[in-house]
Amino acid sequence: MKVKPSRIMIVLFILCMIAGVIVYFINKNPKEPKQQSGEISYQTINMLTDLRLGISEFDTIHPYVTKNREVIYINSLIFEPLLTITQDYKIANGLAKECSKVGDKTYVIKLKENSKWSNNTPVTAQDVTFSIKELQKSKTSIYYENVKLIKKAEEVDNTTVRIELEQEVPFFEYHLIFPIVSQKQYEGKEIKDTKIIPLGTGKYKISKLEENKIELTQNEYWREIENSQPNIKTITITLYETMGEVYNSFKIGGTDFMHTANRNVEEYIGSMGYGQKIYGNREYDYLALNCKNSILERQEVRQAINLAINQEKIVASSLENKVMVAYFPLEDIHYLVKDQKIVEQTSNEKAKEVLEAAGWKYEYGIWQKRIEGRTRTLNITLSVNKEDEKRMKVAEEIKKQLEEIGIKIEIDELSQSQYEKCLKNKQYEILLTGVYTSLSPDLSSFLGKENIANYENQEMLTILEEINHITNEDLLKEKYKKILEIYQKEVPYIGLYRNQDIVVYNSSFRGEVTPNNYNIYYQFLDWYRQEE
Repeated sequence: MKVKPSRIMIVLFILCMIAGVIVYFINKNPKEPKQQSGEISYQTINMLTDLRLGISEFDTIHPYVTKNREVIYINSLIFEPLLTITQDYKIANGLAKECSKVGDKTYVIKLKENSKWSNNTPVTAQDVTFSIKELQKSKTSIYYENVKLIKKAEEVDNTTVRIELEQEVPFFEYHLIFPIVSQKQYEGKEIKDTKIIPLGTGKYKISKLEENKIELTQNEYWREIENSQPNIKTITITLYETMGEVYNSFKIGGTDFMHTANRNVEEYIGSMGYGQKIYGNREYDYLALNCKNSILERQEVRQAINLAINQEKIVASSLENKVMVAYFPLEDIHYLVKDQKIVEQTSNEKAKEVLEAAGWKYEYGIWQKRIEGRTRTLNITLSVNKEDEKRMKVAEEIKKQLEEIGIKIEIDELSQSQYEKCLKNKQYEILLTGVYTSLSPDLSSFLGKENIANYENQEMLTILEEINHITNEDLLKEKYKKILEIYQKEVPYIGLYRNQDIVVYNSSFRGEVTPNNYNIYYQFLDWYRQEE
């Protein structure tokens, strides 16, 4: 029987409707993905829109007045300097788009034109010169040393400042890391007035300043807000009287992120449920070897001492791994030395070979050599402050290590006043001492004129002078490579260790945490919270 065309069209229409219904239900109820190997896990990422911090012993939020290190770190989110420092200690632009050295003592700084205060008014050269003058009057400020040698700061135009120094300062750019404050807000007022909520130019602004709490919110006028908007919208800072209260808050989940120098922090917050990042701080301990001493002036003796000292063992046995080994004043992560070999392998056998090659003989339990008609022995005094318990332990371990190769050590235990006099007059053979290292790569205090080791090397002095005038990064690295080569060969100092700080954060916290001694909030824009 012949089917009519109209019936064929009806049948086709019905089939299309059925197919459409099938496709709809398939899409509405998709099958579980077929697992080829193992299980597929699903994660939900909840963007970290708020961050809770806790600090103790709060004094003031103003960057020129505060002495609280945690406030100083937090202020890096609120205020900006002319120049800033990267995670590997390289200078980078902050409010300045350009900083040019136009003479030995003269710098010209050009500001970024689109920088604004958090009240939507422009940043000007007048703000910069006002900030410098205020800091020069504030001799108790942590930033006073940054501006102390500025002879004159003047506006060239509305976005250009010219700075003249009293004398040439190596790596002066590292002095330009002090926060800039608003002239219009503070002119004719007291910087230390706690009733004034200071304006900033950074990622965040102060939205609330209460007795026990500070709230920061995103600064909508930050010049990078459109291109680099932070995930975190609000930062709540709770102010506690003691660090113990901060630890307790973190332990019970009331604080997300915490910084401390206490390496025993586990005793207070436990060992589970958080991440941590340990890094070396600026407290650097080392041995100064008096290069004008009749024995230590001999390079082979200094080399042998260096080869015999095992820093790893000192850190492990005497200091319970609560510090980290450090061989050089600049940190290992510093961009000028991070590609260089700084570590010297400990070797008692090599130490003995160095002495023997220089004519020393090991007889009657001690190294001896005829020098200018006299028999000299390696019997050396190690001076240390007896009031410093940690250094006393280190001195005992160094004595033990050196006597294993036949170098006799007598520990001279000094009172605090004796130690200070010894240090000032350089009246020692070997001194166990320490320093609060600079953020600048300037090594003149260690290797320049009148250094505490009485070390003199004309080639080193020439290099230190040359690097003051080098701006090319590759050439600068080559000069520091040469500095390291001379330093490791002549051994005027022996680096021992750095004290440590620690950043602790909530286990749900995600993002790169790469603190250094300038800032603990690197990669802050990308932090978020993740839940399984």
